[in-house]
This record gives sequence, C-alpha cells and structure tokens, in this order.
Amino acid sequence: MKKIMLMMMMAVMIAVCGMAQSSATLMTYSGDTVTNTGTKYLLQKVDTRTVDLVSFQVVNKKVSGTPAGYTLFQASNDAVNYVTLDTLTNTNVNYNSKIFVDNPAKYLWYKITTTGSGTMVMTTKGYAILRKNK
Repeated sequence: MKKIMLMMMMAVMIAVCGMAQSSATLMTYSGDTVTNTGTKYLLQKVDTRTVDLVSFQVVNKKVSGTPAGYTLFQASNDAVNYVTLDTLTNTNVNYNSKIFVDNPAKYLWYKITTTGSGTMVMTTKGYAILRKNK
C-alpha cells in the first residue's frame, strides 16, 4: 500500500514539474530588466484552433535614470519574421503601460519587444489573456 501511494505521489510530482517547465516560456507574468539601450523580448505562442481572442498588456516600471525608448507589439506565423502591430513610447514616468487586443487572433506567435534609450533601468513584464469567444 505504501509503495502504491509513493508511486502515485511521484506521478503527480512529475506531472506538475512537466507543466511548470512548459509554462516557463509563456508571456504571462514573465519579465526582465532593460538597461540603457538594451532590448528584451517576451514571447507567447497561440493555438488559433482553440483561441479566438488575444489580449496583451505590457508594464514597464522605472527603476532608475530616465526611462525612454519604445515597446513593440509584434506578431509572426513562423517565429522568425515579425510584423509590428502597435507601439508604446516609453516616457520618464514610474509606469508605462499599454494593452493590445487582436480579435480574432490571426497569428501563431506574438512578441513584445522593449528597447531602452539613454541611461536608465526599467523592468518590463507582459501579461496575456487567451480566450475563446462565446
């Protein structure tokens, strides 16, 4: 009985670890630090067979210096060649944020590209909502 319980617990742990590994590549709640003229990318793959609407929000938070630069909302079907769908110009405030919605979802890959300018440090985070229309 103890062996069966132990095996069941191990199976659950393996399943949870497998899910944690696959979700690490998703955009939601992921982020990074942009320093000076550096560039950071946040990616989200979308299964257009099961998702009709995508909504992305980027939040760029000032850490130090004078935040500047831009954030691009981009999309691609091959994860190599991206087109720009919308742009956020980052200014010297504590938070720069923008929401982009694509309804219906038309692309397999979405990317948020944040590029800094000047002498600054800011964090960039992306949040994604993927949903099926009712």
